[in-house]
Amino acid sequence: MIASFSRTPAARLGRLLLTLSALLIAPTLLLAQTADDLPPVTRTYALENARIVQAPGRVIERGTVVVHDGLIVAVGTDVEIPFDAERIAADSLVVYAGFLDGLSHAGIPKPKEENNQQRPDDPGNPPDDYAGIQPQRDARTLLKPDDKSVADLRAAGFGAALTVPHGRMLPGSGALILLTGDDPDAMVLRGDVALFAQFEGARGVYPATPMGVMAKMRQLYREAERRHLIQQRYDADPTGLERPPYDDVHYAFFPVLEGKKPILFYTDEALETYRALRLQRDLGFPLVLAGLKQSFDQIDALKAAGVPLFFTLDLPKEPKKEAKAKQDSVEAAMAAQYDPTLRTATYRDLEAERRNLEARRQESRARYLKNAAMLHEAGLRFGFSTMDVKPADIHKNLRLMIEHGLPEDAALAALTTDAAALLGVSAMLGTVEPGKIANLVVTTKPYFDKDAKIKYVFVDGVKYEYDTKAKPKKSGEAANPAGTWSYTISSPMGEFDGTLTLEGTPGNLRGTLSSSQNPGALELRDVTLDGNELSFSFEAPGMPGTLTVVAVITGDAMEGTITVPGMGDAPFSATRTGGPDGRARP
Repeated sequence: MIASFSRTPAARLGRLLLTLSALLIAPTLLLAQTADDLPPVTRTYALENARIVQAPGRVIERGTVVVHDGLIVAVGTDVEIPFDAERIAADSLVVYAGFLDGLSHAGIPKPKEENNQQRPDDPGNPPDDYAGIQPQRDARTLLKPDDKSVADLRAAGFGAALTVPHGRMLPGSGALILLTGDDPDAMVLRGDVALFAQFEGARGVYPATPMGVMAKMRQLYREAERRHLIQQRYDADPTGLERPPYDDVHYAFFPVLEGKKPILFYTDEALETYRALRLQRDLGFPLVLAGLKQSFDQIDALKAAGVPLFFTLDLPKEPKKEAKAKQDSVEAAMAAQYDPTLRTATYRDLEAERRNLEARRQESRARYLKNAAMLHEAGLRFGFSTMDVKPADIHKNLRLMIEHGLPEDAALAALTTDAAALLGVSAMLGTVEPGKIANLVVTTKPYFDKDAKIKYVFVDGVKYEYDTKAKPKKSGEAANPAGTWSYTISSPMGEFDGTLTLEGTPGNLRGTLSSSQNPGALELRDVTLDGNELSFSFEAPGMPGTLTVVAVITGDAMEGTITVPGMGDAPFSATRTGGPDGRARP
């Protein structure tokens, strides 16, 4: 990983875009020098004169952080900067430890649903893999470094994540990974860290219900205990004993039985959490809980259990109000309190009922928003999980939690120090201190500020830089993207231009991307229009994965970004030069 990422990702992105330009202009350039043939640049960086938040409550108002070969080597106000360091003026920036994700599918693509699978002859005893019982699977063998989820989560400030396979009841074992690199093995910080489980039943076969999942878990665990005991006796003295048959499903429980790794249960509802706790009490396995969306009703049970917790960053969306519900301040005040005793006698009272239901909905949502604050007030330490949340919503959702009572230092601890402690990696991650892995987040303002943007993310000492300029806002007004566009891609290696051609109507758009120097064109895929936001993707020989463009259209102008998997974003802009009728624009 160090060799292949010895250049800054911004430079690699530029070189990849240069490769794309070459491919569009002259396919023969495929034989030209690649980015990996270029000489390496420094892996030493100095963030100078920054505000350094070493940990919650520990701040250096104006200091320097030095990173060298993937490690933080110096932090302070009087730091010697190595001669070969890339010096970054950070006078207006804030440095934090890189965030840790307690549970996600980062780097593991979701497999396609197999709808044509033959139904088992005996639905009450289906094959384990059909039933979603696959504890022998290992996240390390499923990692795809160029999966979009890695870059998206990294852009949200995360440098490490506990990632698990997709699946149903028992999808497999998770791994703690660093969100950088192009080698799956090099991404792994720790493997086989937890056996992932959830109350996700099989389709049309046993176990299909939550109660079926509980019964199957008991059966699997007790059988694993029996096999483990037999294996122990055989290992102690095999003389005269028949060799125990190997079974990968039950053997996957052996590290759990030995206390070497926990079962990590993801729970989406209060009842699921109680069921997971009941299984843990009855069977005695080490337990970690994640999700916990309805933990506001389970504070006492969670305190009594004393297990590690990773609270979801997924929050319920704010309800969309109907046009009729655009109330003035007086009406809003009337709807502020839900009245459970309200009954409507006639249709003339429907408006009062509507207001009461709206108040109930807002009251219910407020409980979810206060959830993290309630866990903190109860003295429960927790990290965060990004499972089921869009990375673009993470900052907004954290601010909502803070607005509803969670202290900023507690939120930061859940992202850094507490998460590292719960994952058992405090010696490596979680604070900005010499000797630790160089996972850093650098923001334009204090992270929880409404207008804060992430400028840099360092993962294992690799620098990723992000555009902090304000982007055009998406609107609900439909735009017509059809026509011919002259585009420009800006990168550290210069600007590249060409022609974008779009035709069709919203819902049935298609197009091509080409260079003005060559008639050859790349066909666009997944061309979609949402209001005035256009998105499309394409693949080019020699480029990593699928490239994606997202841009906002304003009249005959388009502005957005192009994303190269694993490398980041570059500004993308375009001007319409011809309309859908072929007429040239003035």
